[in-house]
Amino acid sequence: MTNFSIENFQKMLFSNKKYENELDKERHARIINTKREIIGVSMANIRKIAKTISKENCQEFLEFSKTRNFLDEYYEEILIEGLVIANLKDFENMTNNLSWWLEKIDSWAFVDSVCSTMKNLKNYQDEKYFDYFYNLCYSNQEFISRFGIISIMCNYLNEKYIDRIIYMCKNVANDAFYVQMGIAWLVSVCFVKFREKTFELIKSKTLPKFVQNKSISKCHDSYRVKREDKELLKKFRK
Repeated sequence: MTNFSIENFQKMLFSNKKYENELDKERHARIINTKREIIGVSMANIRKIAKTISKENCQEFLEFSKTRNFLDEYYEEILIEGLVIANLKDFENMTNNLSWWLEKIDSWAFVDSVCSTMKNLKNYQDEKYFDYFYNLCYSNQEFISRFGIISIMCNYLNEKYIDRIIYMCKNVANDAFYVQMGIAWLVSVCFVKFREKTFELIKSKTLPKFVQNKSISKCHDSYRVKREDKELLKKFRK
């Protein structure tokens, strides 16, 4: 795809439409929970399209997207933008593009799909790179905050940062649903990787009630948590 236009791009997306009836499309839309119109392209095809763009003409695509702002109508369009950004190998280039893309997102699906794609972050473990995502966690915008939380969970959950991560889990004041769900998910993964430190956090009951109980629930559902620990954590429900 070398000549970008809204007509050509949307035509290509509609040619990959997955759902043949409106009922399936509506079910998909309820799960994603976005205000954007959904075409109904499978995630496999969305990733395939984003990968092709990333290889062939990534910068042209992103410049056109940013300056013309044409990818605003459909969920799949914005998701492909995010996936192309996630494939960028240069951190500064990636974060510069994230700055305008993050303002568009309104669903957990944008966040989780893109965060899990940012494989190049393994090369960017210095504190200044961690700080970029850490600061996003404190955003008062629901999905920007979740983006920071899930990015850290996917890429920075290690010995170097665990103390700051636990501090953040206790101190993010944003009580939006998908922020608190993100923190609970993060806490449950922290428990798997750093049991003692995370157990102290849960035992202290300093997390908001919803986050505390959901964290314990997610630990209970995890096959990576021992049965005896699952029973122990139940004692600390609020």
